[in-house]
Amino acid sequence: MIEKRRKKLGEILIAQGLISQEQLLFALQEHKRTGISFGTILVKLGYISDEELSSVLGQQIHLDHKKRIGEVLIDQGLITECQLKAGLEEQRKTGLRLGKCLTKLGFISESKLADILSAQLDIQHVILDNFVFSQSLLQIIPEEMARKNKVIPLYEKNGVITFAMADPTNLRTIDHLKFKTGKEIEPVIATEKNILNAIDKNYASGLEDMTQLLGEISGHEELDVIKREEDVENLTDEEGAQVVKIVNLLINQAIVEGASDIHIEPLEKYLRLRYRIDGELKEKNPIPLQLRAQIISRLKIMSGMDIAEKRKPQDGRFQIRFQGREVDLRVSSYPVMTRNRGVNEKIVMRILDPYANNLTLNQLGLLPGTLKDFDEIIHKPDGIILVTGPTGSGKSSTLYSALQKIYDISKNIVTMEDPVEFNLDGISQGQITPRSGFTFAEGMRSILRQDPDIIMIGEMRDLETCEMAIQASLTGHLVFSTLHTNDSASAFTRLLDMGLEPYLITSTVIGIMAQRLVRKLCAKCKEPYIAEPELLEKLGIGQEITFYRAKGCKYCNGTGFKGRIGLYELLTPDPNVTKLVLQRVPSEQIKDYLLKRGNFNTLRRDGLLKVINGLTSIEQVLGATQDD
Repeated sequence: MIEKRRKKLGEILIAQGLISQEQLLFALQEHKRTGISFGTILVKLGYISDEELSSVLGQQIHLDHKKRIGEVLIDQGLITECQLKAGLEEQRKTGLRLGKCLTKLGFISESKLADILSAQLDIQHVILDNFVFSQSLLQIIPEEMARKNKVIPLYEKNGVITFAMADPTNLRTIDHLKFKTGKEIEPVIATEKNILNAIDKNYASGLEDMTQLLGEISGHEELDVIKREEDVENLTDEEGAQVVKIVNLLINQAIVEGASDIHIEPLEKYLRLRYRIDGELKEKNPIPLQLRAQIISRLKIMSGMDIAEKRKPQDGRFQIRFQGREVDLRVSSYPVMTRNRGVNEKIVMRILDPYANNLTLNQLGLLPGTLKDFDEIIHKPDGIILVTGPTGSGKSSTLYSALQKIYDISKNIVTMEDPVEFNLDGISQGQITPRSGFTFAEGMRSILRQDPDIIMIGEMRDLETCEMAIQASLTGHLVFSTLHTNDSASAFTRLLDMGLEPYLITSTVIGIMAQRLVRKLCAKCKEPYIAEPELLEKLGIGQEITFYRAKGCKYCNGTGFKGRIGLYELLTPDPNVTKLVLQRVPSEQIKDYLLKRGNFNTLRRDGLLKVINGLTSIEQVLGATQDD
């Protein structure tokens, strides 16, 4: 039995990559030859350090013959006769095992008890704090079963799975594990607390945990949360302070990596953390499930939400000071249902960093011809300019860049936004707050009394707002706004569907810019290639042409992309477009006319030109645009 226990000790060390099979066999031979304890041999041979041995294994106690556990504990000087009597009395009252009673009464630690049981049962004791678990092996039994039976799988060898068990004498549990896994089970002993901690850490957080996140960010400057007075909370306990640090650091890391959004999503076994970088969601180190409630509560307190309300969506915002500048975070909570854990809240934070996307009109990626035409339109004295596209297509950046381009001390520029994403110096920006009565329609009435020259409306949402925007344009104001449409020609159809008269649209709309965002190829590692004839034929290109594709390097973290660039489609109405709108024709007919007219670059064509220039890949363009 003792020989078997030594082999098990060796197996555990091999499974953890601390020794090799050859080193194990040599150490066993040396043990037989010298009689020195197996662990000491491993240390003396330099195969393993004392620290590594003690971090994986409990104290090696050997018994010459079987004794009752009480006797062993007294022999080892771990308890007294009086304590043993008290433990036996507790056992009689509760029916629990003697060891459990002694730990419950505080006479002996769980770890010491496990050492004694290990020697008494000839079963190896394992310390799980620094144990490296196999994620694939953990999936062999569900978390609920592991937690209920206080077991966790360690490794598999020759069709036998070794489990750490709080009670390795429980044959019924071993039978359940055999049935569930379909394999033979060999137990080792670990403390109940050790096993439950290992389950929390490894089932809940996957391969990596928040310690790695903390390690990644430790070199960065910590951010300062700018709180309102009512948000100040009393965080004196160590765990609460750790939660505050984790929240601050994950926000810090998102800003450093240039993320636009942070997603914190509750799953069954952990809290998923993702950053949206260059339009793509990137999964980060998962957050342990046991921190879920505290982290969600912390974020809700910071953003001024009701932490007691968990069953309806809420919105909030807060501001942080990061590297000497102020960054706004817009926070949204949304209740989601999980199978075993009921209703939990998903948090999404939009990062509004005034310095992250502070682009001029020349930096947006407009082709020279489009830039010249758009610059000409935005300098007109009156009319409506619309920027269209889906959510996240960069419409706000285009509008802000246009306002900065035309800003002049002699002009009064007033905006009405929901929300104000970036603060522009010298421009009066209004924040829509429907609960207090500040709606788009109400705001339009007020703006016209502010003696504006240029008005920017966040979105044309309803007929009343659209009518007021048209009225403002007809009375000599330049109006900027956005719409959610697929292309520029569809904006006319959308305005007609909202109930506007065609003659009002044609007399005020002077330009419509449709746009999309695509990922930009990394300038340091992009590589050219000759496009396939089939693809060129599909795209209507009749000659051999060189495209560029992503390769991946250290600079772009192996993705092949760095940043994003816009695709643009600018529609400037002419008399024929006006005629078609007055006839209420479908947007497809307007687009057909524009293509025949010639000087009109669709989103697809604009994208193809950027592919040829090596700015993006053909896959990005085809994924973001429709056929012409």
